[in-house]
Amino acid sequence: MKCFNCQHENNQGRFCEKCGTELVSGQEEERAATFEMDNHTSQINSYKVTTKKMSKQYFSYFTQVLKQPYVSSSTVGSDHFLNGIITIILYSLFIPLMFYFVFKGVLSDINKFGVDFFGSSVNIKPPFVDIVIIPFFAYLIFILLVIIFTFVAIRLGRMNVSYKEVMARFGAFLIPFVSLLAIGLIISMLKIKFFLFFFLLGFVGSIFMVPPLVIASYKKDTKSGLDVIYGSLFIYVLSFISISIMKDILFAALRSAFSGLFGGYIGL
Repeated sequence: MKCFNCQHENNQGRFCEKCGTELVSGQEEERAATFEMDNHTSQINSYKVTTKKMSKQYFSYFTQVLKQPYVSSSTVGSDHFLNGIITIILYSLFIPLMFYFVFKGVLSDINKFGVDFFGSSVNIKPPFVDIVIIPFFAYLIFILLVIIFTFVAIRLGRMNVSYKEVMARFGAFLIPFVSLLAIGLIISMLKIKFFLFFFLLGFVGSIFMVPPLVIASYKKDTKSGLDVIYGSLFIYVLSFISISIMKDILFAALRSAFSGLFGGYIGL
């Protein structure tokens, strides 16, 4: 048997007589490679099945909450924690993606203008990291802070609940506003001017409506502790403080959209 390391011919034995490398026959090597490939394929197929199953489950949950937002969301517990996380991620992603496609459309028009008047494309592309990736993490941190404020307000209302449960329920109440942001995203991709209307509804609504709804869903059976209105005001104050600190990241794209260059595109 020939050693694959030093090419020495060995009559017998498990190890090479010259270099000591373990000898593997061509058939054994082929079987090992086949086994590894089959195992890898099996893992990929298993991942696909799990992802497909999770997607169907989340879509079913999403549509059920969307049909009756308050009734469905007010009963959500920690068992829907993963669904809540997915909703929060979608919320944090849709907003920067919306502005990315707006900028992409505007820069496409600028490139076309360059071709028509100068005979060559300006070839300007929107920076994906600056417009999508960095703001995504900023909106994710911001909405998680709002959930923490909501959790504190609920605990001040003398309700014994876990942060995990509050996050799951907050995510459920967030679904209608994520739907508005999804519509705004589609509109921005189609270059329709009033996408900003859906952004404002989705973002402002998520701050002003979701926290008091979450608190009210827990306080409906008790009158002790911090009142829903005072709890909501507590959240608003902390949320606006957070916005004032994070405004440079949260609204950098929005400020650009209000500038003279992009004003005509968004209908301002």
